Amino acid sequence: MRKIIVLTLLCGFHSSYAVNKTYYANLDNSLWYVSTSTPIQCTLEHPIPRYGEAHFDVRASKKINLNFVLESKQPMPKTTMATLISVPPMWQPGTPPTPISKIKFYQQFDGYVTQQKAWRMLNELESGQYPTFYFKDWYNSEQITSVGLSSVNFLKSYDEFNNCISNLLPYNFDDIAYSILKYAKNGVQLDTFSKKRLKMIGDYIQYDENISVILLSGYSDAYGTESHNMALSTKRAEAIKSYLKEIGMQSDKIQVASFGEKHHVADNSNILGRIQNRRVVISIEREEI
Repeated sequence: MRKIIVLTLLCGFHSSYAVNKTYYANLDNSLWYVSTSTPIQCTLEHPIPRYGEAHFDVRASKKINLNFVLESKQPMPKTTMATLISVPPMWQPGTPPTPISKIKFYQQFDGYVTQQKAWRMLNELESGQYPTFYFKDWYNSEQITSVGLSSVNFLKSYDEFNNCISNLLPYNFDDIAYSILKYAKNGVQLDTFSKKRLKMIGDYIQYDENISVILLSGYSDAYGTESHNMALSTKRAEAIKSYLKEIGMQSDKIQVASFGEKHHVADNSNILGRIQNRRVVISIEREEI
């Protein structure tokens, strides 16, 4: 029955093509699992026997996002178009296949589906359907390869995936990559806003393994002696370093620089200006994924 459905579907795709190779997990080897579950990333994976891997990925952000990646053991030697269709399993005879979208598979890269179309794929899987990609074989344009996602054993892992999504932080790396923390006169304790900001930074970076460098630059106003201000700016930056180490950051990734009353950003002749100058600047860098 499944073969009949697929062949009928492909007649609409192009009457001269026939399915050459089909890849999808069967009842015995269909596996779904959540491979990453942290406050900054949720990943739901699905191995496709003999073909490769498929996974859905959501990252911490102000907006809920979703990307789907289809990874082949043999990357595409040239860019090609694929048709994504929701196909019913063989035990649902009479249910028609439903077109989802056209997808571009780029040369030497994986297949990507993003946002609304990716959510549609999850919805089809939840309904027991098989989102399936159809594309021409690069070495024989008269033949078609199909790669499908099996909905068998999907629901339990999907529930776990949704629970992970509900606990994602409402901000991403770009939101915490650069911060300025403020201090009271002669103080090393953070004000209320800065404490919240530092907690926000800490909650994120302790889960991001790609953080490469955290630079802490301490500054003071011009109130007091130059040596006093240099020591004060150092204490402020070192206190932040101690906090980051406590939450698990490696010491070799944290760099401290003290500038005392140098490099003012505001006028020291008034209170508001001095408040702006009493600061620790946190700059965070991460390796490209």
